[in-house]
Amino acid sequence: MTGSDARIPTNLITGFLGVGKTTAVRHLLAQRPAGETWGVLVNEFGEIGVDGSLLAGEKAPVQEVAGGCLCCVAAPAFTTGLNRLIRQHRPDRILIEPSGLGHPAQVLETLSGPLYATVLDVRATVCLLDIRHLASPRHREHPTFQDQLHLADVLVANKIDLVAAVEQLAFEGFAAGLRPPKQRIAMVEHGMLDPAWLDLGRSAERRAAFPEAHAFLVESGRPVADGQQHSDEDWLRIEGRGDGYHRVGWLIGQATSCDASMLMACVDNISVERKKGVFLTNEGWRIVNQGEWSTTDTPPDGRARLEVIDPSPIDALALDAGLRRVLRGDCPTSSVG
Repeated sequence: MTGSDARIPTNLITGFLGVGKTTAVRHLLAQRPAGETWGVLVNEFGEIGVDGSLLAGEKAPVQEVAGGCLCCVAAPAFTTGLNRLIRQHRPDRILIEPSGLGHPAQVLETLSGPLYATVLDVRATVCLLDIRHLASPRHREHPTFQDQLHLADVLVANKIDLVAAVEQLAFEGFAAGLRPPKQRIAMVEHGMLDPAWLDLGRSAERRAAFPEAHAFLVESGRPVADGQQHSDEDWLRIEGRGDGYHRVGWLIGQATSCDASMLMACVDNISVERKKGVFLTNEGWRIVNQGEWSTTDTPPDGRARLEVIDPSPIDALALDAGLRRVLRGDCPTSSVG
């Protein structure tokens, strides 16, 4: 940020469920210039926020907005959270990570509109892509997936260590054919984005290919009427669905720690497209992002949590029973899933 322009550089980091956006944000935070404060506003599809714990070790101010797409059901919370982040921390840069099911068009419109015209300098939108999704009709035909690609200034294929050379060549051909052309096309492993890409220009020529899909999301993106909520004093489970996906989240007050190896075996056995969680174990607080486990700080509210998302209906009762068993210490490794 220069003296002649006090606006805060701001970037969207987009991409569909499971492409590694949070890992990429962590990598960017680890490379921020010494002495700079970078703030993160992160949005989750479910109501149980986990990403704040995933980013806790980066020592950056994080504002979570849970419960749907930033531009739809969470729109008031988006501006409230962004305003709080700016007012309380005045960061040198802001990274915004929408939900993997979040349509970026209205978010960009809000950031570039009169409300933030003198506050934010909106720079390149970076979209992460799992190349394997290009071969999946369920992903390819999803309007949000397509518009995340269309509205990106920088398109990055992540997890290229998991795909063959022929698939990488197919991605290069696909990306080169997108119009208007991207500012940068790249392939990386483990979310290792180049911070210089953040300062590439944002093209005003990019348009959503499916603006009607965004209108649909605004109308029907709220938690469905048959979503269920079950709770006792220290155990809250929330179920819901939207935009073709089902979700179940837990917020749990753990009275005691659980066995780490037992917990990992049980949670790793849950077969869903997306899962994130944080738990108190006999090895301290542990967090899971997909199948990767690491240590983390104590969550601000001191409660364990888990969020799972899948296009198929989720057997919430079976998962709930399995979690209760593992947190009591008597869970066989095959009891969850």
